[in-house]
Amino acid sequence: MLRVGDRLPSIRQLREAHRISAATAVACYLWLERQGYVRARPKSGYFVARTPAPEGPAPGITRRVRGPVSVRVSGLAPAGVEPARGPVIDMGPAAVSPALLPVRRLNRSVRLALSAFSDHAVCYEDPSGSDRLRRQIARLMFLQGVTCTADDVIVTSGSTEALHLALRAITRPGDIVAIESPSCYESLQVLESLHLRALEIPHIRHEGMDFAKLEAAASRHRLAAILTTATCHNPFGDCADDGAKARLVAFATRHAIPIVEGDCFGDLVFVPPRPRSMKAFDTEGIVLHYSSLANHLAPGFNLGWVHPGRWRAQVRHLKSLTNVASARLPQLALAEFLESGALEAHLRDLRAALWRAVEAARNEVLRTFPAGTRVSQPEGGWVLWVQLPESFDGAEVVARAAAEGIIILPGIAFSANGQYRNCIRLACGHPVDVLVPAIRRLATLLV
Repeated sequence: MLRVGDRLPSIRQLREAHRISAATAVACYLWLERQGYVRARPKSGYFVARTPAPEGPAPGITRRVRGPVSVRVSGLAPAGVEPARGPVIDMGPAAVSPALLPVRRLNRSVRLALSAFSDHAVCYEDPSGSDRLRRQIARLMFLQGVTCTADDVIVTSGSTEALHLALRAITRPGDIVAIESPSCYESLQVLESLHLRALEIPHIRHEGMDFAKLEAAASRHRLAAILTTATCHNPFGDCADDGAKARLVAFATRHAIPIVEGDCFGDLVFVPPRPRSMKAFDTEGIVLHYSSLANHLAPGFNLGWVHPGRWRAQVRHLKSLTNVASARLPQLALAEFLESGALEAHLRDLRAALWRAVEAARNEVLRTFPAGTRVSQPEGGWVLWVQLPESFDGAEVVARAAAEGIIILPGIAFSANGQYRNCIRLACGHPVDVLVPAIRRLATLLV
């Protein structure tokens, strides 16, 4: 059993023991180094830097499917609380700390975009967005297994507007939308704002929605849409396999039920390759795919996009009615950043940093939280879903934490039915030396 500080076999020893090439052995150690498990010392070899977190039992998920309900989640997130000891850390919104973002490179992109304005600075952008940016987005989607052109994409002001436009194009107030349980808090807020009813379907690790329960629900209710995050689910962080994605698309196509697919964190799956989007299995335009780089690249640009499939005309029209078009300068700046190839380097570094942060946070929760606590084991992204023992009320924990300057979200904010009362979500997109002390302080409140 290797311990932290132990020396690992040399490249030659690894090659001879496992009958692999030197290149494969080096690649294995480089991967382990990026994840923070090993550390290279010049002329000395590789040494254990960190041991994997214990798995432990996964948080429980409700298996019961209740009827559709009106969504009432607004106000469940802490706001306006004055901390007693000054602000410590915000682990509420799923946004990466500026300390992990390429700020200087983004500033350069803004300067270069300004030079491209000329006399067009006073003009509105096309409602679909900058053609230059849409070409880059189409290239990103190609890497997800989706064949599309710039004309298929509509640029939005973040992922929230993208989801809002997609749902407005395919639903009316009072319609029923099937969602995963637990589901993303921001998605539930959009459903609430559009006066849509939510039908919660249990989430199964590596499968997404419980397909049998979705089929049964569709036979009893008229579903206007299916809302899902099949890649890097929020809040569990797991990815549905290709078979589950293809099966859901085939089901939706057969029953003419639009799928609204969020895929904002797929690029942050820790172990390559990047999973294919559900849109990659769509041949009939039944999937409205939306995404964004805002949370983990440039929050200040606040840009997202939607590939609406057969509803492109409706979404483009709604975009023009909502705010005419997204601002032109951020679009040009993001296009320049993507054209330069800087995104690939940023994502490579960010994945390693988030892996270390999530692992450190998970270890600290398991070490310091009350006995019986269960924690998710994400495959990507930077959020942890924590199930506390039954005696705890997540909303009370959130209020106590806010008073100490630690912002987190309660589990009930991720359920239209008010489930997961003893759960909380932690957004861990911070440097480890900032994150771990905050979790230790949070643990002291769980008494």
